[in-house]
Amino acid sequence: MNTSYYAISAKKIYLENKIIENGKIVIKDGLIEDIVEQENNVNVECLWDRQEMGIMPGFIDTHIHGANSYDVMQADFVSVNEVSKFLAKNGTTSFVPAVMTASLDKMNMALKNIHVCLGKVEGAEILGCYLEGPYFTSKHRGAQPEELLRAIQIEEIKGFIDSAGGSILTVALAPEKENAIDLIQYLVQKGIHVSLGHTNATFEEMKKAVFSGADIAVHTFNGMKGLHHREPGAVGAVLTNDKIYAELIADFTHVHPAVMEILLRCKPKDKIILVSDAMEAAGLEDGEYKLGQVKVTVNHSIARTGDGSLAGSTTNLLKEVAGLITKMGINPTDAINMASRNPAKMLGLENEIGSIRIGNKANLIIVDNQFQVVRTLIKGEIVYQR
Repeated sequence: MNTSYYAISAKKIYLENKIIENGKIVIKDGLIEDIVEQENNVNVECLWDRQEMGIMPGFIDTHIHGANSYDVMQADFVSVNEVSKFLAKNGTTSFVPAVMTASLDKMNMALKNIHVCLGKVEGAEILGCYLEGPYFTSKHRGAQPEELLRAIQIEEIKGFIDSAGGSILTVALAPEKENAIDLIQYLVQKGIHVSLGHTNATFEEMKKAVFSGADIAVHTFNGMKGLHHREPGAVGAVLTNDKIYAELIADFTHVHPAVMEILLRCKPKDKIILVSDAMEAAGLEDGEYKLGQVKVTVNHSIARTGDGSLAGSTTNLLKEVAGLITKMGINPTDAINMASRNPAKMLGLENEIGSIRIGNKANLIIVDNQFQVVRTLIKGEIVYQR
């Protein structure tokens, strides 16, 4: 197939605000040149007919640690590249690998490696780094090693930013820690998003952090102080403040469907971002694995540390989208946007990726009626086919 100028026809094309039946997408030089409805003809060099399939925008995973036996903390090209290929196979075309709490040397090595890998991987594109740690509270640390959690020091974060070559997009922290507000203001001035999580913060502490510029909640409901009717806590702040993007692991393990329903009723639909938070066991059988340096047991596809804490997930964004549509009856456009347009908008990339729009990159996934990937395209080029 000529991949410089061609068109794909499909039974359904999922735009950000509607679904086109029996339409075509015209792709030229890696970009979407036109979106054609119904049976109108297109003048292209090649037409690829997928009349029984659906075309979705490529998904964007803004929080992932590993997959397919590889972990970002291994800090080499092979591990990050293999994660990128796994993601492409499962419908994700862009991602932000997450560096978690470890020794400073290991964290800096992992950040440097991600920067080196930018533009070189064979699957999903790397957008930048997500720094998840080490500035968390012990009470809600999850799989973050307690002995390696640290006090906030601005000079230390400058070192992380330098190691990543300026490619850190998001820093996650607990806003109740000393110097947290100063760090939030510093990061926001640098154009870096601040995500609040692994936190025992009160409602007021969360409000102060958001007022200072923090705009994301780390895997909402997990690793944070819950809702109480006299102290709304971190969860209460996320549910009631429309400035906050809420990360959601919609694997039906991390969050009960009824609680997902509460989030969907409380938050504007464009403020919910599906993330996988996947670790190296994603795509593999149950067994013993690691998340960073932490030993993890996966049983019935659920990853837990020795003390029973959930340790990331084994899911992917396409599974989450399919689950929201088929198990909860969520509007397909809304579910898809949570994995594509919303994260693109949060990162300021909505005019490049995240939607099937004229002028955007042709980052697309072609799926069958069971939401299984048939082909993945990045900038119009085939990076995976079944």
